[in-house]
Amino acid sequence: MTRAQLRHVAACQRYKADRKRPPTRKQAKAWLAPIRNAIAEIRTGEVAAFRGYPITRIHWADEDFARIDHAINGFVALMDRLMPDIETWPMKRMAKKLEAGVLMTLDEVEECAALLYRVEDRLVNIPRETLVDAANTEMILIELERKNDH
Repeated sequence: MTRAQLRHVAACQRYKADRKRPPTRKQAKAWLAPIRNAIAEIRTGEVAAFRGYPITRIHWADEDFARIDHAINGFVALMDRLMPDIETWPMKRMAKKLEAGVLMTLDEVEECAALLYRVEDRLVNIPRETLVDAANTEMILIELERKNDH
């Protein structure tokens, strides 16, 4: 084999090995950042809204906004797929209240924030391959739902 082919094989092996490893704490925090930011906005009491629904920016670098209740529902579906034993009812309650336009107490918001810390602790023990597969499956399901709605 040539040197270029050997480097390619080595790179493929590193990629496969990395997929088997769980994410680092920093990567888990980055993955949860959009939902944490949305909850932080709610905690302040001031949230941007569009047509009466609270919205948040999905990624800081682009102009992509999403309804917070939809983002929470997607997050909960993913957590139910990855960690069926974890109780996600605080997030489900928050999503329902946001959709209905009902005010929340600070304790309810703090329960959701605490849930995210429990999820983060569990994420650092799940292989990246499992996380990526679950996220891709959830995105496919969301798109199929969107197609069926139109």
